[in-house]
Amino acid sequence: MAVELAPKLSRRQVSAEGTRRALLDSAKECFATVGYDATSVATLTAHAGVSKGGFYRHFPDKKAVFEAVFSERLVVAAAGIEAANTRMRDRPVGAGLPIAGRAATEFVGLSLSDPIHRELLRQAPQALGPDRYQQIDDQYVLPALVALLTHMVQRGELISAMPVVTTAQLLLRVLCSGNTLICQAEDPHDVFGEVLTVLGVFFNGMTTPGLPVPQPRQSR
Repeated sequence: MAVELAPKLSRRQVSAEGTRRALLDSAKECFATVGYDATSVATLTAHAGVSKGGFYRHFPDKKAVFEAVFSERLVVAAAGIEAANTRMRDRPVGAGLPIAGRAATEFVGLSLSDPIHRELLRQAPQALGPDRYQQIDDQYVLPALVALLTHMVQRGELISAMPVVTTAQLLLRVLCSGNTLICQAEDPHDVFGEVLTVLGVFFNGMTTPGLPVPQPRQSR
C-alpha cells in the first residue's frame, strides 16, 4: 500500500514560517508584559530579531499581529470545549453534564491560570475594537460551542426545544464577559467564583428536567 507523504516545504517556506513564529512569540511576550499601547513595531521586531521588512511581509500593522496572537489563544480555549464534546461519546445520559460544567470552569479559569491569556483578553476589546473582538470570538469558539450543545440535546441532556445556535451565542457572551470581569477585577478569585455561580444558573435553565444540573465550580 502506497504511503502518501506531505509535500516538503522549501527552505524559503521554512524560513518564512520561522520568521512569522518568531514575530508571534515576540508579540505575545511584549503585549503581555508591557502592553499593546507601549509596544511599537520597532520594539516587537527588535525583540524577535527580525527586520521591519520581515515584519511587514507577514503583517500590515501592529493590530494585525495582535489579532493573530489573540486568535491563537482562542484556538486553545476552543480546544477545551472540543475535548469535552469528545469525552461525552459513549457515556451514559447525564454523564455529559458534569463534563460540560468542567469545560465551562476551565474556559473562564484561563483568566486565572494563564497570565498571557489574561493580559491578551484584557487588552483585546481596546486593541481590536469591540466589534472585531466579538467577531473573532464567534469565529474560533462559537462552532465548538454549537457542536457541544447540539450533542447534549441529542443525548437528551438539554431541553429539546432549546434554539441551539442562539443559546450558544448567549452562552459565549456570558463566558467571554465572565473572563473580562475576572481580568479586570481587584480580586480575580472572588469574581471567578461569582462567574461560576452565574454559569450554574444558566445551565439550570437549559438542563433536561430530572437530570442533575452541572455546577461549574473552582477546584480545591
